[in-house]
Amino acid sequence: MTVGVLVSDVTEAKYARSLDERVRLNRAILQNKYWVLPVDYSGHENYMPVGRGVRSSDFCGRWVSLATCKNVEAHKRVFLGGTDCTGKVVVRHKHLWCHKSSCPICFSRGWSVREARSIEGRLVEAEKRGLGKPEHVTVSVSVVDRGLPESVLRVKCRQALLDRGVVGACMIFHGFRIHREHQRLEWSPHYHTLGFIEGGFDRCRDCVHNRGDCDSCLGLKGREVRGFARDGYLVKVHERRKTIFGTAHYQLNHATIRVGIKRFHSVTWYGSISYCKFKADKLMSKDVCPACEGEMGRCVYVGKRHIVKDVGSADYVPLFVDDEFDASGSPNYVDFAGGRFE
Repeated sequence: MTVGVLVSDVTEAKYARSLDERVRLNRAILQNKYWVLPVDYSGHENYMPVGRGVRSSDFCGRWVSLATCKNVEAHKRVFLGGTDCTGKVVVRHKHLWCHKSSCPICFSRGWSVREARSIEGRLVEAEKRGLGKPEHVTVSVSVVDRGLPESVLRVKCRQALLDRGVVGACMIFHGFRIHREHQRLEWSPHYHTLGFIEGGFDRCRDCVHNRGDCDSCLGLKGREVRGFARDGYLVKVHERRKTIFGTAHYQLNHATIRVGIKRFHSVTWYGSISYCKFKADKLMSKDVCPACEGEMGRCVYVGKRHIVKDVGSADYVPLFVDDEFDASGSPNYVDFAGGRFE
């Protein structure tokens, strides 16, 4: 079973938006080298990294409101990005985001957030069912197979994962990697996965051994050494992840989509956590304060400070701290009830 990604037309790949235009729409693009570097599409013009297409609608990124955390006591001696939160309220912008992976404004805070919550919900349910601890695993395509269609690569990578003992996972397709010498994205298909390893990975992670000892081991490392010799597919287990959502969100932000067809599945599931095995709900996260982890509430700013709301502005700051009251003692931020925006 699969999670689909809607793609509108082939021009999004052939005429990908220029960097200047994407930055004008979403300044946050400059924060990530992967989003900035040019792409060498040679021979793979129907594939495109997420966020490089056209804006979905005029509503994308539209400012809605502010969210604040006024638990000032809990903010003592807490620093966010080098800023001291002591005696301050924490403020975050709320915007409208579409759920289209190609949109240069919404791909990171709309589409990838929604998909990451779905992935987290399914893996949390799998943990409850006793499948173990989910691991972050990468499988890279053999050099001789890089020219094959993605649908074929997906099957071969899934077979390599099963061969190494990854019994069930979600697979996120990445068609491009950064070529450090050329300073651009070049075709190098691989999949980042979040899933479960037969017997777990702690046995290999905590193992102290000599070079070459893995050859005969029954753990994943041993299976990988023998499997790579057979098929040339490299399977690597990464360090322990901090959160499921954080890992999934980051990898989705670097995923690859295909244009020119109505629907492309950049996220697929297989094995012990496939959709035919069980049902799971998407986890709905609260708007959590990064300083104290309390829930933030929507508010109206009534002070005199000029707050930039355009995500394309050089002066836009998505999260900041401010004084709760002005010089006269009046509140700068007034709470109000209303609908919830993601």
